[in-house]
Amino acid sequence: MNRKKLASYVSLFMNAPLITLVTFIPLVLKYGNGDTSKLLGVTSFFGCIVPMLLAIVMLKTGITSDFYASNRRERYVPFLATLLSYSGGLVSLILMNAPAPITALMACYLVNGIVLMMITLKWKISIHASGITSPVTALVYLLGSRMLPLFMLFLPVAWARLELKAHSKLQVTAGAILSSVLTWVQMALYFQYILI
Repeated sequence: MNRKKLASYVSLFMNAPLITLVTFIPLVLKYGNGDTSKLLGVTSFFGCIVPMLLAIVMLKTGITSDFYASNRRERYVPFLATLLSYSGGLVSLILMNAPAPITALMACYLVNGIVLMMITLKWKISIHASGITSPVTALVYLLGSRMLPLFMLFLPVAWARLELKAHSKLQVTAGAILSSVLTWVQMALYFQYILI
């Protein structure tokens, strides 16, 4: 397998919606309080299934020219659609009186998405890098330092995006750092002042 094909596979299997799907699983198993299937359904539907389906529909209808909306000018509509999905997920979790850690993570996805969308209007920050480091930061905050090795997942993602020339080193690094900081700060705020 050549490097480009390997990088494409890494990009595909470590894209933000799939990582979102996986990230909620340990939180639901730990904090689900008997509502495991319902919580997995809501987080999977709004965090992964809807964003993935929307990406496919936008590709098929020509709104985007590729699955990742690589052209920065094509990213506003996919961002907006995904943010609506995250909003639906957050509202659903609130109405369900879902456990705070699960609601907090969905809120982080929404807020981070808004910030990244605003940046993307001017500059192509890496969503793949954000999609790895933001959920890992949340897992470290919620489940402790044993989750720290998961940050190593950033390395193959960064390599893949650079190998495919989808981003510069600065764009990948900025996506990773900004999303980590945003997520940590939000988690602290949610648990100290909002979800208490």
